[in-house]
Amino acid sequence: MWDDLAAIDQRFAYTGERTKYLAFPLGGIGSGGFSISGSGRLIDWSIRNRPGIQGYNGYSHFAIKAEKDGQLVDARVLNGPYDLNPSGAPAVRKMFDGFGHGANRQTLVGVPHFNEVEFYGRFPTADLVYKDERFPGDIRLTALSPFIPHNDRDSSMPVAMFEFEIVNSTADELTYTLAGTLGNYLSNSGTHTFKQQNGISSLHLTSSDTDLPQTQQGDLTIATDAEDVDHTDHHFRGQWFDDLAVYWKEFARPGRLPKRHYDQPRASKHMSMQPEHGTLGARVTIAAGERKTVRFVISWSFPHGDIYWAYRPKPDGVIPDKATPSWKNFYATQWADSTASATDALTRWDNLTAQTTAFRDGLFGTTLPSEVKDAASATLALLRTATVIRLEGGELWGWEGQHTQDGSCEGSCTHVWNYQQALSHLFPALERTLRETEFKFNQLPSGGLTFRQKLPLGSSFDIIGPCADGHFGAVIKTFRDWKLCGDTDWLRTWFPHVKRAIEYAWSDQNPDRWDPNQTGILSGRQHHTLDMELFEPNSWLASMYVAALLGAAEMAKAVGDTDFADKTARLGKAGATYINEHLFNGRWFIQNIDLSDKSVLTPFDVGRTAGVLADGFMETYWSDEFSEAKYQMGEGCISDQILGQWHAEVAGIGGFLDVCKVKTALTSVHANNFRPNLSNHFNPGRNYAFEDEGGLLIATYPEGIRQPMVAAPYAEEVWTGIEYMSASHLIMHGLVEEGMDIVRAARNRHDGSRRNPWNDIECGSYYARSMSAWQLVNAFSGLHADFVSGKLSFAPQTSGDYRLFWSAGTGFGTLTRKGDTLSFEVLGGSVKLTELSVAGFASKIFDNRAVLAVGATQQIQAL
Repeated sequence: MWDDLAAIDQRFAYTGERTKYLAFPLGGIGSGGFSISGSGRLIDWSIRNRPGIQGYNGYSHFAIKAEKDGQLVDARVLNGPYDLNPSGAPAVRKMFDGFGHGANRQTLVGVPHFNEVEFYGRFPTADLVYKDERFPGDIRLTALSPFIPHNDRDSSMPVAMFEFEIVNSTADELTYTLAGTLGNYLSNSGTHTFKQQNGISSLHLTSSDTDLPQTQQGDLTIATDAEDVDHTDHHFRGQWFDDLAVYWKEFARPGRLPKRHYDQPRASKHMSMQPEHGTLGARVTIAAGERKTVRFVISWSFPHGDIYWAYRPKPDGVIPDKATPSWKNFYATQWADSTASATDALTRWDNLTAQTTAFRDGLFGTTLPSEVKDAASATLALLRTATVIRLEGGELWGWEGQHTQDGSCEGSCTHVWNYQQALSHLFPALERTLRETEFKFNQLPSGGLTFRQKLPLGSSFDIIGPCADGHFGAVIKTFRDWKLCGDTDWLRTWFPHVKRAIEYAWSDQNPDRWDPNQTGILSGRQHHTLDMELFEPNSWLASMYVAALLGAAEMAKAVGDTDFADKTARLGKAGATYINEHLFNGRWFIQNIDLSDKSVLTPFDVGRTAGVLADGFMETYWSDEFSEAKYQMGEGCISDQILGQWHAEVAGIGGFLDVCKVKTALTSVHANNFRPNLSNHFNPGRNYAFEDEGGLLIATYPEGIRQPMVAAPYAEEVWTGIEYMSASHLIMHGLVEEGMDIVRAARNRHDGSRRNPWNDIECGSYYARSMSAWQLVNAFSGLHADFVSGKLSFAPQTSGDYRLFWSAGTGFGTLTRKGDTLSFEVLGGSVKLTELSVAGFASKIFDNRAVLAVGATQQIQAL
């Protein structure tokens, strides 16, 4: 029926059991949104500035009916079979709903629906095909929200776009009504207004309550550009199940939908806590064998968010009952309300979808392994969820992930967001706002960078001081972002903050004494992403310091601070030498600590609490029972052991460790930490991978290596963010099959039958660290972008003919090899180049700075 879907790689074609856990996010970057499930249900409504996972917006849905000669042929909700616990699932009320009360009524399982849904998911679009022999026709839905690299405004639209294609597969002409029902999310009483203007019909929903606090005010819209439109502004106001009962009786009969409208607010509260609903219907008559399309947009606008966590003493603390500050959403500065964004989406539909599918087809049309395309694209979906906020000035702010009803670990946590490489390459302007707000609002007078950002911006500092990995990551990422944008004036603005951050390592105001003697190697007390501290030199955090020193040296040189450039270059070289000579055990890089030496801890026993724990310092880090320091890595083989080397290579600083030792260490990580089957693996922590699944462990202690009795937290766990990082590093060093072992295991765990492909979890859903997966795309192409000099180069980690994807600067496109000819194509945006080079091919030099815009193609011949 649809040849384009039939040609899709089967990894992205979900049927049967593989649709069970699907939830495909729709919405804009920082706008919140909702998801469409594998059965076509609209779920996880997170549009009111906080997560709403496992929640519904009433019984919002799409439905279709067919009529012939004034008689109803069939009517069905555009949902598939029920896919939750038949004994009950999360619901609105604490009593009389949920487990023990039968299948969730808001899923409309009790309403006629389709018996099969095929789901084709290629982020940023999803295609669903509804099948049922009882319905006279075939239906395909394409669902998307604009996602256009380097166009962060349009990619932040608070809209979900639905294009239905209806095929009349019968021998008779039929009239179809395809209707969208939208709940007025959390509004017991709604003011619903129908309007037709410039070929667009819209139903605008807002609350009838005029006394709502600002952070609860907002509106929703469902709109269509169909020619013949019905509208039921309000569903019947009743109790029990009256609204749904009356709605379906009125829909599932021949003829037009009733024009029900209430001018007065609802007089009573709905006993099942259902919001008000409205329905917009498009009628189309289709001849036998013909097809037509119908377009709908659902949009929302809740301009002000409540910083409900502002006075919480800790992430799991009780939120005090007092007024909290708020933020204003970026999207509210661009579109006046939900009708404005819905109208914009319908008016520019062809352009927005063309640019979105150009990105999709560019990536999915490559010869990259399907698991790489899966990982790199699927993890981008979290940008559409409540993990991310865009503040009024366009600044990005993020949680680590999401709990079901609130955010998980606030503040664009640097040691988590360090790993992601997607924004810097796809939306670099957004990435730079993370640098800017971090330096402006997170830097202490001492120069230290706290690793959680408070809202409102500048209101306070986080109670835990700087973490080593996040602190030095800020310096490395500043280097990367400077090279990707090519704007040395931008660097010049923020370099004083970079300099202070580096100097903090040496400062007597640094209570953790990272490098007081300016040796180029970290020691002292080093907080990190495993939520505790390491002591003494270790390759993991020391490599971050060295990468930051070397990056700072080049940045200092660029802004004319030659003394600082010389000093940091010297220290960086000394630190690299130390790691090479003293922290390599012949197989991998280690932490150099005598676990039985209590004296390494005593200088830091100064009355501070220990990391995220409330216990005293010494009782936390020293075990009298085992006469051993706790929460250390020791000589273990950790997957993050040379994280700074990875960062430096990704950023363009370049490698600084012995290449042979790096390759040996990476090989050891794969050999020791990757387990193709975890059924015999002991894990006392959180189980993100288990039983017959494969995964990469955070740390292992192979035979002959002393294992601390109490190792660092999470050591036995599997995190996809670290898996993708490690896999990309392996691939960057030519260990392609080893890297792919890890990627395949991670994506096989996210195949739809086990977990949602578009939700990599760690400390909550839609976890930011997972966007390290984008580096897999860069690893295969060997991308290196330096827009300061205007040079873009590639060193593909693949042989023979290939088609690879690139995104850097302000453009994206493909790199294609056919025999001795190579084609560089721009699919979106533009790039300004002085030189384009590909390993094994001649470089192409451009006069001045050539602007290569959409549609531009450059040919390069082999040497």
